[in-house]
Amino acid sequence: MRPTRPHRFRAVRLIVLGAVLVALLATAGSVVRGYLEVGVVRVPDVHGLAFEAAAARVRDVGLEPSAYVEVAAGAAPNEVVSQTPAGGTSVRPGRQVVLGVNGLQEVVTLPTLVGLREGDAVARVEALGAVVERVAYVGSDRPAGSVVVQQPAAGAALARGVGVRLSVSRGPVDAPVTLPDLVGTPVEAAAAELAALGIRHVEQVAADLSFDRPFAVTDQRPAAGSSVLPSTPVTLVYALEGTRVVEVPDVAGLPLWRAQLTLRAAQLQVGAVQRIDDPALAEGVVETRPAGYTVVGSPVVLVVNGPADDLGAPIDAEGPLRPFDFGAFGSGDAGAGDVDRPPDDVPAPGTTVAQADGSRLIPFRFDPASVGVPSLATKPYRLTLVVVDDEGERTVLDRELNAGEGVAISVRIVGDEPLVQTYIDGAFFQAWRP
Repeated sequence: MRPTRPHRFRAVRLIVLGAVLVALLATAGSVVRGYLEVGVVRVPDVHGLAFEAAAARVRDVGLEPSAYVEVAAGAAPNEVVSQTPAGGTSVRPGRQVVLGVNGLQEVVTLPTLVGLREGDAVARVEALGAVVERVAYVGSDRPAGSVVVQQPAAGAALARGVGVRLSVSRGPVDAPVTLPDLVGTPVEAAAAELAALGIRHVEQVAADLSFDRPFAVTDQRPAAGSSVLPSTPVTLVYALEGTRVVEVPDVAGLPLWRAQLTLRAAQLQVGAVQRIDDPALAEGVVETRPAGYTVVGSPVVLVVNGPADDLGAPIDAEGPLRPFDFGAFGSGDAGAGDVDRPPDDVPAPGTTVAQADGSRLIPFRFDPASVGVPSLATKPYRLTLVVVDDEGERTVLDRELNAGEGVAISVRIVGDEPLVQTYIDGAFFQAWRP
């Protein structure tokens, strides 16, 4: 008996639906399999390889090797005789693969490195024949420079070729500090107050004069109320004692003998006399160094223009006058934004060179034989030149010099009232306004 038409249609529909269901199941299985296999690597089979080669194979696929000693008859020394997980196993990247190595004498137990100084921890690892493959620096309450985490952990079997990773403390994460108003505070007390707040770099700069409140802070940078990190340098500007500092008198244009008498009357010593012969300048004294303020009793160098026969001898000359020897001077290490040129390009004494941006170049020459400090001719010293002008405060020269060595450079200044200060071995020496 043949099936009726409705029964034939029902049979066809069942066959079609079954085929669609099979296709959907196959597709779903493929998707699920692909999803489950994402980020999975296969463990290489390293049986029979030397440990170094086996460890390299394991690292190549993104896994971490470790080792332990295993005795296997018939296997060569240093040969991998077992591994966990087995070769061909699918695992996530970064998993550890434990290798049993036949008679591996280099396997040691990793000691505790946490708490050691970084250098000591590295030395301990290297003494074991291993290497430190990475050091990370992290914020921590533990002392800066000490190990806070080690990988592998203490007690793990460590073999040659397996690296150690260290995390080292860089100290507590800095919290911002609000700067107090320190103007008027004695500079040493102000520096101590900043140190108590955690400020690590405090610079004290003498840039003013005071007869009633010497050594008191007159300015601070950054300003009071600023929120800064403890690593931010803070500058304290303070006043020198007016009774110990004197202004160098203006002796420009005076003959040599009269300029010397004027300096003595101002409680200053007469330093070296340096002669030039420049027809473009007036005869007589054309420059004093320093030309602003200096400590009472300090020597002042006089630069005198004109033939020696026309200027007269200095009152206290001892032997022939020694000319200023620019050739003996090295160029200084000028700071950013300042000009450091060879000695023959330094502006002539008493002159300035205008620049296109409105600034000007002034000469700075320092001769240790002319400043009345005998030790500068016999011992190395550090010379620092600080400029305070319309662009702020900056160090334009900070250089270690040999005994008797001098400097001749040009310095860029901005504004009408710059202050130039010199320091010898970190101690204030002279200041002037060019």
